[in-house]
Amino acid sequence: VDGNSPNDLREQKDPRDQEQNSPAETKGSGETQVAESGQNSGEAENSSQAARSEGSNDSKASGRQGGGGRSRQGQGQGRGNRQGRGGRNRGGRGRRRSRDQQGGGDRQDRNRQDDGRNVDVQLTSPDEESVELLGILEVLGSGSGFIRRSEAGYTPSNEDIYVGAKVIQKFGLRTGDELNGAVGRKPKSGKSPPLTHLALVNAKPPEDALRRPDFNRLSAVHPSEQLILACDREVAGQPDYTNRVIDLFCPFGKGQRAMIVSPSKAGKTTVLQSVAEGIVTNNPECRLMILLADERPEEITDMEMCGFGEVIASSFDRPAERHCQVAEMTLERARRYVESGEDVVIILDSITRLARAYNTVEEGSGRTLTGGLDANSLEKPKRFIGSARKIDPRQGGGSLTIIATALVDTGSRMDQVIFEEFKGTGNSELVLSRELADKRIFPAIDLNASATRKEELLLDADALSVSRAMRRQLADVASSDAMNELLGVMRRTRTNEGLIAIASQKM
Repeated sequence: VDGNSPNDLREQKDPRDQEQNSPAETKGSGETQVAESGQNSGEAENSSQAARSEGSNDSKASGRQGGGGRSRQGQGQGRGNRQGRGGRNRGGRGRRRSRDQQGGGDRQDRNRQDDGRNVDVQLTSPDEESVELLGILEVLGSGSGFIRRSEAGYTPSNEDIYVGAKVIQKFGLRTGDELNGAVGRKPKSGKSPPLTHLALVNAKPPEDALRRPDFNRLSAVHPSEQLILACDREVAGQPDYTNRVIDLFCPFGKGQRAMIVSPSKAGKTTVLQSVAEGIVTNNPECRLMILLADERPEEITDMEMCGFGEVIASSFDRPAERHCQVAEMTLERARRYVESGEDVVIILDSITRLARAYNTVEEGSGRTLTGGLDANSLEKPKRFIGSARKIDPRQGGGSLTIIATALVDTGSRMDQVIFEEFKGTGNSELVLSRELADKRIFPAIDLNASATRKEELLLDADALSVSRAMRRQLADVASSDAMNELLGVMRRTRTNEGLIAIASQKM
């Protein structure tokens, strides 16, 4: 890539224009207008059409000279006037096509224009000094794309990098790909600079992107590998037993589709922070992404200060379109890693607010559910939650775990409908209790209402036996008394392994 700006490329003239325009100067006045209009248009197609028209006129003129006896001058002027009018029309259309192809049309989006930046990209070695992590690719409907930066929340900004359609097709790039490479100089037109060198795609050589599978064609299996969350975490100077309770009574596995059902002021944020710390501490092989949609700004800052994984947020003072775009970019990025066989965990807070945003953005179908929720507004949120899965090891493995919160008892009928729509989609459900939170019993987990499908695939035989035995003992006890009794047992042991060993001896 020579780094020439698109303006320099457009200033070069096509030599075919000169060859086709030279014989036109010897024609009559009408034919000269055709040649001039074709030259002004700058289109090779119009020039070739004009040349063919002139060749046809030459043959007709020679035939008339052989026949003789006719008034060639009057007929030539008539044909010249007609061709001149036609040439002007063709030239006008050519000029309009030229402006559109060169990216100058006002009716097209500036970000979607191909103004000469669609250049061939060279491959570079990963150790080259000019190579840097550029951002995440978003492919537009026109076939070209832009590299979005994390600093802008993967939304359009002036710092985006242009990637041409030919480059995307050549390397099989998709929305959500993380690109490392080098960038060319910014065009004189002031538009985004183009990608000139490509070094890595999702931290792997670009050639691997052509051989990766399609996420939608990968088979899903039940989660069978547990995500151990228990760690030495303290809250306000006191041990936090949240992760130990989850590991024993509502285990999460790689590829889990978990819902944390929470009323307001039930300790939801504290539970999410505990889960995030447990994943980072005990499962370093997993990529953790925390997505906060329509969240309070102070909650976003608090989560970022914890330093667990990558926080991608859109506060409630931003438009609904931004919430949706951030969520879609996060999901596509996670899908690309899973296609490469990696394990990814997304913590979403919350699916309720994300569904509200889609209800605002999506075009109405004319069918409104209870609470003012449009029937089509849940299609993309369901696609988001439904992406969580464990990939069949025979197809390369990998997993996408999604732990999403759902708000209940908010006083909004729409929130209740959203929860009911998503209630049956998950394969793990952790229910928080406002009653326990009011009594300052934390974690405020309703043990009887919380469970995981196919938990026998995640827990070993001893842990499964102890978990079921304790459930039977606590089934007829009030939720607050059940949690107090369980916390008393856990305080006598440092780990769940010690608790299981003691309980197994008594059974």
